[in-house]
Amino acid sequence: MTIEQRQHPRVPIAYRVKVVTPERIIAFPTAINISMGGLLIGGSDRLPVGTACGVAILLEEAEAGKRVVTRGTVVRSDANGMAIQFSRELEGRDIEALRALIRSVSPEADRAFEAQENPKG
Repeated sequence: MTIEQRQHPRVPIAYRVKVVTPERIIAFPTAINISMGGLLIGGSDRLPVGTACGVAILLEEAEAGKRVVTRGTVVRSDANGMAIQFSRELEGRDIEALRALIRSVSPEADRAFEAQENPKG
């Protein structure tokens, strides 16, 4: 039996993602899933584990010209995809856009956000 150890709930998404390093820009047609802590991207073009990168999640399906931009580090790259952990706190506008995106796909994520913001104890 596998115990879920993730700090943030993951939800499936189908938004385009651009990953940027000093050497290259990789455009992915869709991400597999996302959380407030990172995302998983499919496709055959991968970066090595440990690579620092910029990440842009393109939200034009939701609102024209909108995107969430952050920095991350590749923490896994295997047959399931390339996992990027966000490496800095999202700024106000981007954190709200990411929360809105996750909520639009998974309304039950509201309960998880509420629990994180107001821990019992």
